[in-house]
Amino acid sequence: MSGHTPRMHGEYYQGAMLKEPPKSRKSAWRTIFNYLYRYRVLFLLAVVMIAVESILTSIVPDFIGKITDLISDGLYSGDIDLDAITYNGLIGLVLYAIATLAMYLRQYWMSGISQNVARKMRSDLQAKLDRLPMGFFDNCRKGDVMSRFINDTDTVGSALARGLPIFTHGILVFVILLIIMLVMNLTLAVVAIVSACTGMAVAAIVMKRTQKYYRNQQKNIGRMYGLISELYTTHDVVLAYSATDMNKEKFDGINEELRVSGFRSEVTMGLLPAIMKFFGNIGYVAVCLVGSIMVIEGQITIGMVVAFILYVKLFSGPLDMISHSLGSIQAAGAGAERIADFLSLGEMSLDVESDEEKEVVGKVEFRDVHFGYNENEETIKGFSVVVEPGQKVAIVGATGAGKTTTVNLLMRFYEVNKGEILIDGVPIKEMSRKRIRDMFCMVLQDTWLFEGTIRENIAYCRDISEERVMDACRKVGLEMLIESLPDGLDTVIGSKSSLSEGQRQQICIARALVDDSPMLILDEATSSVDTRTEVVIQNAIDSMMSGRTCFVIAHRLSTIRNADVILVMKDGNIVEKGTHDELLKKDGVYADLYHSQFEIVEEPEEESASGLVVSAVVPDELKPGME
Repeated sequence: MSGHTPRMHGEYYQGAMLKEPPKSRKSAWRTIFNYLYRYRVLFLLAVVMIAVESILTSIVPDFIGKITDLISDGLYSGDIDLDAITYNGLIGLVLYAIATLAMYLRQYWMSGISQNVARKMRSDLQAKLDRLPMGFFDNCRKGDVMSRFINDTDTVGSALARGLPIFTHGILVFVILLIIMLVMNLTLAVVAIVSACTGMAVAAIVMKRTQKYYRNQQKNIGRMYGLISELYTTHDVVLAYSATDMNKEKFDGINEELRVSGFRSEVTMGLLPAIMKFFGNIGYVAVCLVGSIMVIEGQITIGMVVAFILYVKLFSGPLDMISHSLGSIQAAGAGAERIADFLSLGEMSLDVESDEEKEVVGKVEFRDVHFGYNENEETIKGFSVVVEPGQKVAIVGATGAGKTTTVNLLMRFYEVNKGEILIDGVPIKEMSRKRIRDMFCMVLQDTWLFEGTIRENIAYCRDISEERVMDACRKVGLEMLIESLPDGLDTVIGSKSSLSEGQRQQICIARALVDDSPMLILDEATSSVDTRTEVVIQNAIDSMMSGRTCFVIAHRLSTIRNADVILVMKDGNIVEKGTHDELLKKDGVYADLYHSQFEIVEEPEEESASGLVVSAVVPDELKPGME
């Protein structure tokens, strides 16, 4: 199914990637502030602390200016007022101490807020993942999604913890110093402001050009996550096909693009502090020159010039803070765009709030079901069948005939385009998805094990006794393996454990054996086990099927000869229906499929070109025709 482009409420996922994110910083930061709103009290307290820190830091130079004037006047008069100097000095120290405490409190609160926001973002992404339809998972790259969960949320959290407070502090200090300087002396204030505003204008131009580099950097990080995830999960295939060089080229390409985008974003953002410092120094020199002239002309005192020089130095400080914090803020904006993009994806149709839970009988009916992964191409075309309670129904057909799709529609992994599916006379669209899936136990061709013990994998999400778990292991032929392991059922396994594919499939089947769901779906459940083990497992499955409505998808037709009904699918519809013997007598599609799996020869033994004797396995049904 991965070759399809699934439709989802009018949205499509092309090329296994999510749609491009919105190119708006405002929308990205709107998303961030929506998350901040739930922590608005702490956030406002942090802003108050930033304001306190900014105000106190800004007024201290005034006391230093007074100390300078006291010393200067004392030098001229010969009487230095040490008490006044001490008083002003102590006030300055107290103000600095309070500013330091305010800085600690705002950092403490913003760190907590940032981590809570990042946690909430990850929770929302996880909840969103549960609401996305199967079409998304068919086509979206796993690594790209992982990057949004991990890298993008961490980037936003880091910006909130460090970048945003520093940026806010810089803005507040800038405004406060601007007001103070304008009150102290308009001429010197204009000199300082002109140079600062020129620097800010240049910085704004640089910022505008930098956002695209941060956006590309976050996107390339997502691509790198995707590639590494793909190479890790398919490492054996890469080695088997000697594709190391090809994948290295692909990796080097993404790595180079990541380097370029990272280099450009860092270089352009690195210009900001240099630009701000350059114009700050110009302002510093200009204030010294103009201030010296004004002192000589008797317009101001030396203490005011010293205070103004300190203010200009402080004035360049917030500009440095703003310029240094813009890098993390830009990156956070790019990360927030990707998070908002993911959260805006179309979801599955709303589930019914509740439905009456009756005892499941097991009657399933498909009524003229139509479905297509693409808007203009139907995979299932008018599929209709009635399955009676307790029947074992086998679904066969060539690859791409629609077998697995039919089962996926029954489980409501996808919604039908037309027609309806009923269970015990109730349309499944009127049932909750959880209710439907609780009715079925599934064993798929692709084995899935999670990190945990064998016991936990078999008793997945259920409180089951060890006796039942061991009984299931015995029925599928796992008893000897369990006994050979030092920790037995408590042996830890995972998605990349040393178990063979057949042993992994046996564990998955054992998981189904302990499930009491009233209906069963088997999709090539024994495809990875040897013939002898398959016989053992088949006996266990046969006992498990007793009294249950069962759907069996199989390519090895020898495994479904005892099915009550065999549905032969071709091009998304049923072309033949009947028992194994009935379908062989028809000599149609099923007979062709069945015969194609066996080599029919006139002699039971023939000599190969190498001199070896080859025996042909001939099914019992075909022996009369060979006599």
